[in-house]
Amino acid sequence: MPWSDTAGLSFGWSYHLADALSRNGVRHVFISPGSRSTPITLALTHHPHLICHSVLDERAASFMALGAAKKTGKPAVFVCTSGTAAANAYPAVIEARMSATPLILLTADRPPSSRATGASQTIDQIKMYGDYPVFFFDSGEPVDTPGDFRRLSQLGVQACRYAVDKGGPVHLNLPFRKPLEPTPEQISECVQAYSGQESGAESAMAGTGAEPSTRPHQIPAILPKMPRPVTKAFLKLIAHCERPLVIAGPASNPNSVFFDWCRKNAIPVLCESGGIAGGITRHPLLLSGGAPITELPEPDVILRTGGDPVHRDTLLALKKWKAPQIILGGQYDHSDATLSATHLLAGALDDYDWDALMSESKITPGLHHHISDYRMTWMTCLDTIDERIADALSREHRLTDPHVYQTLLPLIRQSGAEFITLSNSFPVRDYLLYGSSEDVTSLPALVNRGASGIDGVTATAIGSTLAGDGSSVLFTGDLAFLHDISALNNLMQRDLSLKIIVLNNRGGSIFRMLPFPERDDIYTEFIETPQQVDIAGVARAHGLAYACANAPGDLVEAWKRLDAHRIAILECRTSADASMEIRNNAHL
Repeated sequence: MPWSDTAGLSFGWSYHLADALSRNGVRHVFISPGSRSTPITLALTHHPHLICHSVLDERAASFMALGAAKKTGKPAVFVCTSGTAAANAYPAVIEARMSATPLILLTADRPPSSRATGASQTIDQIKMYGDYPVFFFDSGEPVDTPGDFRRLSQLGVQACRYAVDKGGPVHLNLPFRKPLEPTPEQISECVQAYSGQESGAESAMAGTGAEPSTRPHQIPAILPKMPRPVTKAFLKLIAHCERPLVIAGPASNPNSVFFDWCRKNAIPVLCESGGIAGGITRHPLLLSGGAPITELPEPDVILRTGGDPVHRDTLLALKKWKAPQIILGGQYDHSDATLSATHLLAGALDDYDWDALMSESKITPGLHHHISDYRMTWMTCLDTIDERIADALSREHRLTDPHVYQTLLPLIRQSGAEFITLSNSFPVRDYLLYGSSEDVTSLPALVNRGASGIDGVTATAIGSTLAGDGSSVLFTGDLAFLHDISALNNLMQRDLSLKIIVLNNRGGSIFRMLPFPERDDIYTEFIETPQQVDIAGVARAHGLAYACANAPGDLVEAWKRLDAHRIAILECRTSADASMEIRNNAHL
């Protein structure tokens, strides 16, 4: 259909791109307000197969999109206007690249004629995120030719495939010229032209007057992946092992067939992530200074999934152990911070045919009892750890961070929560160390461990919950919570069920792990960063239900008070000193 003006063309062009993204897997779109982004915003919000969320703050919006992408494994979209709005997404771009998360950024821009002129809200947006995106494209202003519309079809394919297959953010810069606002009639005609198009909608909107049926289909059909056979070199490494060990990093997919294979062969799986049935937790408490305890022989082959481990002691052990280390499904540019890997099985973990490996186990049958014995040795050693933790918590009357996980995780699991999100610093570590093995291995955990920052944690939890199918829980520290307060804006108006548990020890107690000679005034003010914010007031200002726990005995009742609320904040006022005493005394 021909376009009579610039606004109509910009909308039709944007709708064509929106449709291409939708056809290639995009479902969730997070949009921050602005004028220059009007054409793409209206296009996305009028598309029948896209779920759009309005988010005031660009940093929060970009992390919500990140969370949705992490939860689904499919590309999610962030949209913003021109200027510094786009700069607010930089932390999420970095996390997406470092965690191989398929995030697509659509940044509206001024036309080239306005650049470098001092025009309002105009900055240099060309490759503004540097080398972090796995793909960048500046589309230029909308042009009404069949070739340009076909190029948009291909751009939708490229954006989604780069984001998923290469694993990371894709940046599409979209310049628009005023006027930006299409008429209601133009919107209606455009949407109607695409409705009912089974496969050729991408050719319907080029404004030359030609009928859609006369234009070739331009979106290539994506054939389903065929599982790769596991390589002979891999089979040779594991065929005669007696003490294989799997370390499941924080981005491991707990539903992978690989972990079914591990369970079938009784291979111990050390969980640095949640939700892996049969996994082993609290293992860092057995590892001191990089060496396992005397009763625990070193592994003879190590399989690593899901990125680098969270815990320092696990990282030190990887450096210490002499066995071959195979990274499964690792990213080429950030897969081995310890520099201890000896082999890399490239590609996604589930690209490989673990079903075939399960149907005909490639581990020598006579070695199975050795492997079972090795796993049992781990479990026996951990029994001692469990007893030490239970005894320490029963004797401590002050509320500590470990108390929170010990008490609340069973209640969270019983509530039917689909998954949990963990802030960095202590929450991601304490959850694995002090939650019971039964709870941790039953609850999948989502974390931002690419760059391991505390920014955007609440927004990530919100985005992942919006993209999920049920309720979720966020464990976050007080500083991470305060760092991301803007994510709470309009939270009650969003269709989700989320409990936010704030472990409030009045500052960054994670820094107490560092070897400062003394905690003087400078350390306190500039490192630990104490805060005195009234979190109850924060909840009240955002219309959120709130409860508080000051002692171990308060936790169950506080959780029950919030159970009936769809969205709520539970503040746990923990003792930093007592929490550190528990942590320091838990190791063997």
